[in-house]
Amino acid sequence: MSSLAQIKKLSERYPFDESELEQLIRCHAALLDVKNADTFLTKIALSSPYSYFFLPGNEMRRRIELIEDKILPFGFGSCLRAATSVDLFVDCANEGDLSLERFLEGIADCGQRGHKEALKIIWDCCSYIVEFEDKLNPSRIIDMCYRLAFAAEVIVSADADADAIVARLSSEHDSACSSLERSLAQAGEDGLVTKQNFYDWAETMAPQISSTLSTFMHNLLFHGKMLKHRLNFVPFEPPKLDQRSDIFEGVHPPNMFALTCTSPLIGGKWHNLYSFEFHGHSMNRLQYSILGYCGPTVIVIETEQGHILGGFFTTTWKKAASYGDSNAFLFQLSPTLTVFNPTGDDTNFIHLQDGLGFGGTKDMPRLFIPASMEACNAGVMDKTFRTGNLLPEEALEKFNIKSLEVWGCGGEDVVKNGLKAREETRELVNAAIGNARKIKDKRAFVEDINLLETSLYKHREEARGRAEFKVDDKHGGYMLERGQ
Repeated sequence: MSSLAQIKKLSERYPFDESELEQLIRCHAALLDVKNADTFLTKIALSSPYSYFFLPGNEMRRRIELIEDKILPFGFGSCLRAATSVDLFVDCANEGDLSLERFLEGIADCGQRGHKEALKIIWDCCSYIVEFEDKLNPSRIIDMCYRLAFAAEVIVSADADADAIVARLSSEHDSACSSLERSLAQAGEDGLVTKQNFYDWAETMAPQISSTLSTFMHNLLFHGKMLKHRLNFVPFEPPKLDQRSDIFEGVHPPNMFALTCTSPLIGGKWHNLYSFEFHGHSMNRLQYSILGYCGPTVIVIETEQGHILGGFFTTTWKKAASYGDSNAFLFQLSPTLTVFNPTGDDTNFIHLQDGLGFGGTKDMPRLFIPASMEACNAGVMDKTFRTGNLLPEEALEKFNIKSLEVWGCGGEDVVKNGLKAREETRELVNAAIGNARKIKDKRAFVEDINLLETSLYKHREEARGRAEFKVDDKHGGYMLERGQ
C-alpha cells in the first residue's frame, strides 16, 4: 500500500480524492495478483470495502456475475481492460509507481477526464468486440451505452432480482434504443459511423451518453459514493416520475433513456406540473400550473399520430414574449431522437401569452400551441434553434395533441426550489387581485405582474361551482385544491 505522502501527491495529479485513491490502489494490487482468477470487473468490484458494507456476503459477486453474463455485451470486461490500457501496466508491473499511474490514467479516462475521453473508451470497447473495425453499426454503440446504464443501476439498487432484471432488459431494450440508433445512423453513411461521426453526434444530440460509462465505473469502484465537487461528469440518472404519465408509460419508461441522454440537467426526480389527464385540456390551467416555476422544465407532446416532440428550458416561466436562455433546446423524441440546440443568432426561446410558443417570432413561433390547444404547428427552421424536422416530414408541420405534459426536473432539491418560487408568485398574484377588488383603478395593481386583460383570469371564472374548488376567505375568491 502506498504511503499517505504518496497518496497526497497522487491526489494533486489525478482527479480523485484521497479515499478514492486508496480504493484504486487496492484495485491495482488485485489486478496484479496473477493467482486471483476472478474477472477484471469482479476484481475491481470486490477490492472495494464499499461492496461489503452496502452488499454483505457474496451479493456483490453475484451482481457482477449477473451483469457480465446477462446484461453487458459478451467480453465487455476484457475490452474495457484493453481500452483503458490496463494490460500495459501489467506488462510494467516491476516499474513501481509508473504501473500504478498508468492504471490511474486509464480509470480517469472513463469519466473523470471529461466527456471526450469517456466517448473514446466507449468507442474502443465497441471496436475491440468486432476486432478493431474503424466503422461501426450504430446499434452496437447504443446497445452498449444502454446496457452500461442498466448495469450501473443494478450495482447500487436496493434489490437485484435476476429474473426480473433480465425480463425488464429484454422487454425494454428495443424501444429504449431505437430512436437513438436512428439518430446516430443519420450521422454516418451506409448504415455505419466513424469515430468522429460518433463524437460529433454525441456533442450535439446526446451529450450525456458518455456518462453511462462514467456512472457504471463510479458505481463499480465506489458503489455510488458521490463527491459532487470532485466529479467531472454528471451521473447518468434515469428520471423518477412522481405521477403517472400517459407519454412515459411504465415504472421504467423505455423512451426516457433517449431523453436522459440529451442533457445533464434532465435526470433525477421529476414533478408533474401539468398534464391533460390530471388538469384537463386548458391553456389557462397550463399557464397557471407553470407561471413562476423556476428550474429545469421539460414539455413533452404526443401527437395524435404517435409522434413525440417537445422542449427543455431552465428559465423562470412568466407571461411575456421572447425570453429564455441558451440552455433551451427543442427535440423530436420519437420516431428519431433529434435535438435542436440554439444557433446563437436569436434569443426568442419562449413566448407565453395567449398561447405557448418556442423559437421563431412572437407572431410566428417555430413550435406553437394556440389557446385552443388545437391545430398546433411545428416548423422546420427559425433563427433561434437549429434547422430540422420537429415532426417526420410526412406530418407537414401540423399536428393535434393527444397528450401534453410539463415536468419540473433536475432532482429533488431543484424541484423543491422551483415549486417554492411558483408558490411565491401565486401569493403575489392573489395579493394583487385582492387589493384590486378594493379600489376603482385596478390597473396599478395588476400591470406590475403582467396579468391585466389576459386569459389567466379566466380559470377563476371557469372554476366557480366546481367541486374541487373551495371558498378562500382570506382573498375573497376561489382556490383549487391541488396535490402539487
